[in-house]
Amino acid sequence: MPRATRLLPQALALDGKRIRHHIGLLTLAQQEDGAPQAVAVYDQKRGTVRCEQNAAVALLEKLPALDGKIITADPLHCQRRQARLIVEKWDDYLYGIKGNQPRLLQEAQALDALPDIPF
Repeated sequence: MPRATRLLPQALALDGKRIRHHIGLLTLAQQEDGAPQAVAVYDQKRGTVRCEQNAAVALLEKLPALDGKIITADPLHCQRRQARLIVEKWDDYLYGIKGNQPRLLQEAQALDALPDIPF
């Protein structure tokens, strides 16, 4: 394996899938091979005690330190509490953003409209 490849952080994907609209399974899996690292059960996307967002928070709270890993997730998980948990465990995150975070989306669109990369 080339040296540069070994230095890249491991990426873990956080994603939930509903089964017949009754129960959901939230998985934190290695992006490279799909191997699950942690799983949680939920009943709806949001709005209940056992929703996907709350299941994600509970799952992240139970994990040991994830040094050097990047957590990716869809816009549903673009929440301050989840981001804070990931950063506290010495990790980075990459979330999709859309209308559920209107101010953040507006700021990202403003950056995208700049003629030069701001960083």
